[in-house]
Amino acid sequence: MKIQVTRKQIANAGLLVILCATWLAIGWIVRGWAMGPDAALVEQARRQLLTQCAGELPPNRELSYAAIRGMLDRAGDPYATLLEPPVASRFRDDFEGQSGAIGLHFEKVNDEIVIDAVSPGEPADRAGLRAGDVILAVDGVEFDADTALAEVGLLIRGPAGEAAHVVVRRGDETLKFAPVRQERPTVSARMLPGQVAYMAQYAFTTNVTPQVERALQELLAQEPVGLIWDLRDNGGGSMDTTRDVLSYFIEDGLLFTAEMQGGRRREFVAQGDGIAADIPLVVLIGEGTYSAAETAAAAIKDRERGILIGGATYGKGSILTTVPIGQDCMLQMTVAKWLSPSGKWYGGPGVPPDIAVDDDESTEGDEVLDFAVDYIQELNPE
Repeated sequence: MKIQVTRKQIANAGLLVILCATWLAIGWIVRGWAMGPDAALVEQARRQLLTQCAGELPPNRELSYAAIRGMLDRAGDPYATLLEPPVASRFRDDFEGQSGAIGLHFEKVNDEIVIDAVSPGEPADRAGLRAGDVILAVDGVEFDADTALAEVGLLIRGPAGEAAHVVVRRGDETLKFAPVRQERPTVSARMLPGQVAYMAQYAFTTNVTPQVERALQELLAQEPVGLIWDLRDNGGGSMDTTRDVLSYFIEDGLLFTAEMQGGRRREFVAQGDGIAADIPLVVLIGEGTYSAAETAAAAIKDRERGILIGGATYGKGSILTTVPIGQDCMLQMTVAKWLSPSGKWYGGPGVPPDIAVDDDESTEGDEVLDFAVDYIQELNPE
C-alpha cells in the first residue's frame, strides 16, 4: 500500500478570465496576511480588476482555491497540496487508521490518474476495475490535472463498509463501479516454519503502536529463533508512532532526526520499551516502503539492529504536516527532511537493502520472504 503526489495547469481562450480571477483571489488572501507596501500593491491591483476586468469571474471560493494552488505551485514542494472539504473531512480518520480500502494502486500519467495494479480478490478486483483504467471521479469529486495523488488516495479510502463510487474511462467507454471498502489491516503476525516469527506492518498510523506491541508479545511468547518485520507495503504515517514502534526494537539512543527550515533540528530518541531488542531481526523492504516506513528501515540499518532484505525503498526522505485552513480545508506541505542516526538523507535513491533479493511476480511464492526465513534459520542451526 502506498502512497505518493503532484499538480498542473490550463490554456488559451479563457486566459484573461483566469488571470483576472487569480489576481483577484490573491488580493483577497494577501490582504489578510501581508503588511506594508506589498499589501497596498495587491489591493490596488484588486481594485483595478474589480472595476476594469471584462472577464466573467467564477465564485469567490473557487478563486480562493485557485490562488492557494498558485502559491503551492511556486513553493517548490512536490508534496504540497490543498485538501478541499470532501477530502479534508477524511484526513483525520485516515491518519488514525480508521478508513477502509478497496485494493488498488494508482499513479499519475500525463496528468491523469491511472490504475497500475489491482490486488487479486480484493473489492476493486471483484467489482471489475482493471489496471489501465483512468479514474475520472470518486464519490462525486471529479479529477483534473491539478488533482494530487494524496487527494485521490483519501477519497478512494474512506469508511469501511461503504461503497467507493468510482468512475473510470476504459478505452472509449465511461464506466461506473461501486466496490465496498473493507477494513485495512495495519498489523498481521504469525509463526512460520522453523520457529521464525513474522510480523507485517502496513502503516504507521496513530492507532498502530498497541497493535504492534500485542503482536510482538504473542510472537515472543512462542520463543522464536528470529523475527521478520515486513515493511514492503507500508505507506508510512506519524513520525511519533514510528519512534514508538522502533523503541520496541531499539531500547535507547537516537532513532532519527527531523531537520527543519533554517537548520533547526528535532531528535527522536528511543523510549526504553525494547521488548524485542535482542531477538535476531530481518526487515523486508522494497519500493512500497514509503515515508515513515523508510525512516524505520534506516534506523534499523544505521544502528546495526538488523538486516534489510529486498529492494530499495521509495526515497521520499521528507516529513509532511497537514494543517487546517479556514473552516473546512487543509494544507499539506513538507516541513522537514528526516535523517538517519548517522545523519544520512535517503531522499531520491531510498534506503538500500543489505541483501538485495527480487520477488518473481510470475510465481505464487514470495521469494523475498523465503530468503529471509532461510537467512534466520542459518543463524540458528540446530
